[in-house]
Formats: sequence, C-alpha cells, structure tokens
Amino acid sequence: MKTKRHRGSFMLRLMVFGFSVAVGVLAFWLLGYIVRDIDRVNGPNYTQMLESQLPQELQDERRLLTAQLSELKQQIAATERRRQLTSQTTRDSQQTINQLLELKRNADENETSLSDGQQQALTDSLQLFLENQNQIQTLNAELSSLNDQLDQLQADQEENTKAVERASRPIRDEYDSLLQRHQWRLAAYKLAVLIPLLLIFAWLFVRHAGGAYSMLVYAFGGAVVIRVLLVMHDHFPAIYFRYILILLSLAIATGVLVRLLRLMARPSRDWLVRQYRESYAHFFCPICDHPIQRGPLKFAAWTRRSLKKQAPIAVDGDWDALDQPYTCPCCETTLFEKCETCQGVRHSLLPACEKCGAGQGSASAE
Repeated sequence: MKTKRHRGSFMLRLMVFGFSVAVGVLAFWLLGYIVRDIDRVNGPNYTQMLESQLPQELQDERRLLTAQLSELKQQIAATERRRQLTSQTTRDSQQTINQLLELKRNADENETSLSDGQQQALTDSLQLFLENQNQIQTLNAELSSLNDQLDQLQADQEENTKAVERASRPIRDEYDSLLQRHQWRLAAYKLAVLIPLLLIFAWLFVRHAGGAYSMLVYAFGGAVVIRVLLVMHDHFPAIYFRYILILLSLAIATGVLVRLLRLMARPSRDWLVRQYRESYAHFFCPICDHPIQRGPLKFAAWTRRSLKKQAPIAVDGDWDALDQPYTCPCCETTLFEKCETCQGVRHSLLPACEKCGAGQGSASAE
C-alpha cells in the first residue's frame, strides 16, 4: 500500500521553506569559513625571495642611495628655510633703510641733520643689509651645490633601480610560477573538501528527490554547488572556468532532459494521476485532450480558454440517468465506467471511486 503524502497547511509549508533557506545560508556560511581557513596556508613571499636571491651589492647600494637621498633632501629643506628667513630679514632691513633715507632727505631739504641715534641706525641697517645679501648669495650657492648632488644621486638611484629590475626579473618569474602552484594547491585543498560533499548530496538528490526530506537535501546541495562554483571562479583561469561552467550546465540540462523524456515515455503513477486529475477537472480526455461531452455537456463545445467563461448548466431530472459510462470517441479510451463495488459510475483513470472510495480492482481482489 502506498504511503500518502500530506501537503500540510500554508503556514507549515512556509516555515519549511523559510528554514530550508536558513539551512542553505548557514551551510554556505560554514563552507565559507572552511575555505577562508584554507586560504591562510602560507604561499611564496616575494620580499623574502628578493632579499635572499638579489645580489647583495645591489641591495646595499639601494639602501645607501636611499639614505643619502633622504639626508640630502633634509639638508636642502633646512638650507631653503635659512634662505627664506635671511631674505625676510633683508627685506625688513631694506624697509628700515628706506625710512631712514627718507628722514635724511627731509633733513637735507630743511638744512638740518639726523640725530646721532638715527645716523647710527642708518649705518647699522646698511651693514646688516650688506651682510644678509652676502649670506643669501652663500645660501644660493649652497642650494645650487646641493641640488646638483641631488640630481646625481637621483641618476644613480635610477641606474640602481634598472639594475635591480634586471636582476629581479627571473626572481619575479619564479615567484609567479610558485604563486600559481600555490593557487592550484589551495584549489585542490578546497575541492578535496567540497567534491566529496557534492557527490554525497548528488547521491542523496537522486535517492530522495521529491521525498519527505528533499528540501533539506536541496538546501545543503545548493550551498555546496554555489561554493564549488565560487572556488572554481577564484582559482581557475577564466577560459577554463568558462568551459567547465558550460560543460557542467550542459550535463545538468542533458540529465534533466533525459529524465523528462523518460518520464514522458514511462511516467510514474503520481505523474499520471496528476495529469489525469487536471484533465478530468477541465473536462478534457487525459489521453488525447478531446472534450468530454457527457451529461449536461453532451452538446456543448469549449476550449481551455473559454472553459472559465462557460456558464453552469442546470440539470433537470435524475442525474443518475445522465451519469453513464463514457468512452472517448477520439482515442477509444474508457473514461467513466461502472464501479465493481458499488455499481456507480466512476472515473476509470483515477485510483478511487468517488462514491464508495474503492480502489481499482478492489472487487476482484476480494
């Protein structure tokens, strides 16, 4: 005897769907932690490879040039600040001299002379102005010399950089090769964890598809499939990933198509009952889709589109006289027959009689 499956209430089905999504998300989250832990496996270190394989004289020269450039730039900045300060002092002295000269010119016009203090201030300002001018010239010469040294050091550093690039090119090639191997190794570790899980859930999907625990299998299986695709996308080259994804999609589509074709050629009992039930409900032959014209609908005509617009037909008289066995005139399939248990008219292609509930062949079984 076949076990009956209950759909459950709408709230129960909604809760099942919601918790299935939650299980899938949590499983995907857990697999993500596992993948990230695998990513922590140390790979090649380019800095360490340079320090160990690059010629020591080039490294020493690079460090020396870097230190000299830093020190020289600091000297240039300090000298520039001194020059700016001296220039500001020179401008202040020049302004003082101009004011004192203006006083002297006024005194000469008035036939007077400057006081001893003013005369001494003019002399001191002129002396300070000349000293600052000399200091500015000295600082300019020093800045020019420092800038020449800076240009030379920068040229030396550029030559050193080119030499380091030439010497590090094979190191870079070796690092790229080691990094690629490391990526393939990480991909192998991750797939070694995910592929067995994928095979397990593929087996469970085949065994329990449509069963009582199918939603649980779908949730876990979906999380594993998505994580496998992400790992392949992260580690496989784009051209390989594209081919793998296309071939995998083609395999899945082919498998689904084969299953559907097999279902059409040898449909299961549940599939047939569902198809027959829908056809009976719409008054069409389940085999050839010809309208079932019996009882009040004997002389009516309809299509699937016009069926919903069909007005109900009132039945006058005894319905039992109208409810007679019926055979499809198009495909010769018996659609309504007498029940062997209650002798009432029942659907021939459905499993139970609607009047007495007896199954097909129950009378003969007794």
